[in-house]
Amino acid sequence: DLGSSSYKFKNLHLAGSALVGVASTVTSSATFNGDETIIPVNPSSGNITLTIDSDQKVAGRILIIKRISDSNNFYIETEGSEQIQAANNALADSYQVDNNYSPVQIFCDGSNWFQIN
Repeated sequence: DLGSSSYKFKNLHLAGSALVGVASTVTSSATFNGDETIIPVNPSSGNITLTIDSDQKVAGRILIIKRISDSNNFYIETEGSEQIQAANNALADSYQVDNNYSPVQIFCDGSNWFQIN
């Protein structure tokens, strides 16, 4: 771990590759509360709701949720008072991922989740 709440580094220069964690593929409705950045979701066996745990609500946290099947419905929901804004939709408790195989890249501002792409 680098830095702390009382000491922060200004810049990071990296030569080479940066690795981010990839969660196990989600194949049924679940709540995500992991350290990983990339979350593959495969709804081929039925509709899936991926709920983002309120513990993930940290300013600057980025999640990349990748749908890896074009079958059934897939939803991203929030657990607590936080909401998610994606596509051209307003903030809401749930977002239906309509684009097959497209990633949903979201970041948290400390209160809500917003789509980046």
